[in-house]
Amino acid sequence: MSPRYNIPKTGMIKTTMKEVVGSYLQCMKSRPGAILAYTWPSLVSFYIASRSYPGGTMLDVLKLIVAMSLMGFGVYFYNDLTDIQDDLKNYEMGNPTPANRPFGSGKISEERLKKFILFSMITSLLVAYFINLNVLGLLLAYMILGILYSADPIRLKKRYLMKQPTITMGVLLANLTGAYTAGGVNMPILYLLIISFVMCMGLNPIADLRDMRGDRIMGVKTIPVMWGPELTVRLYFVSIVIVGGATLVGYSRMGFNTAMPLLVLMILGAWTYVSLPLLRRWDDPKFLQALIFKRVFPFFTLLQLAVIIGLMNLPF
Repeated sequence: MSPRYNIPKTGMIKTTMKEVVGSYLQCMKSRPGAILAYTWPSLVSFYIASRSYPGGTMLDVLKLIVAMSLMGFGVYFYNDLTDIQDDLKNYEMGNPTPANRPFGSGKISEERLKKFILFSMITSLLVAYFINLNVLGLLLAYMILGILYSADPIRLKKRYLMKQPTITMGVLLANLTGAYTAGGVNMPILYLLIISFVMCMGLNPIADLRDMRGDRIMGVKTIPVMWGPELTVRLYFVSIVIVGGATLVGYSRMGFNTAMPLLVLMILGAWTYVSLPLLRRWDDPKFLQALIFKRVFPFFTLLQLAVIIGLMNLPF
């Protein structure tokens, strides 16, 4: 279905509960990044922190999943709402993914999307309140950051060198949310924050390569636009190398076993190998979309699993 250009202010679809739930699920399905980039890291942090702060229950895990996921979806849906014109422009420039989401393609109305945003954010904060006040504060900060990222006139995503730090801060807040659900921060959590920072700062600009043509026309100062695609790709590979080097240098001081650096190096080596086509296909939006969801996210997930394995059978 091609994206529409006249976006209705009110819904024109019958509002049965089944249909509303189906629409919400469609919106969730179109934004898997909320789970992969935020919910999963928060769960990893919960497990790591729970080794120093025992007492977390399965109910706490369930509340964490609901609170982090809904806030992530709320922020992503808000971005879909505010970015619609940019998404349609990027569709014309060759990147069909953003404009083909439910709102951009006309499957749901603006009014309904706004209700989904409010439901997601408010429910997330209510669940966070029943975890603890630290988690509530962290998710509130995440929500505010997400709004500032997309909302005019601040719109951090269009500020030079502000987009990547904002996204990175969102991931770090997700890590801290998981840690404080369990009880607090320990040394392995600090290591996880470091690799999350390096990876997000270095890898996230790859996603902007998909929209580089449209961003250049609209005056959006992303790293690919300002630094060029070649340097952006180099930054991607340099980030992988930095994480490997940092792991070798500091793993023992962080309380990890010797299996951890070996696993990390194997994962980063495979990650680098499957990413080599990026050197010659950086201008292919479909390839970049596949790279992000079929290579970057899976390997980032494996990297965090290596952190968990590195803590096994070690006292704190």
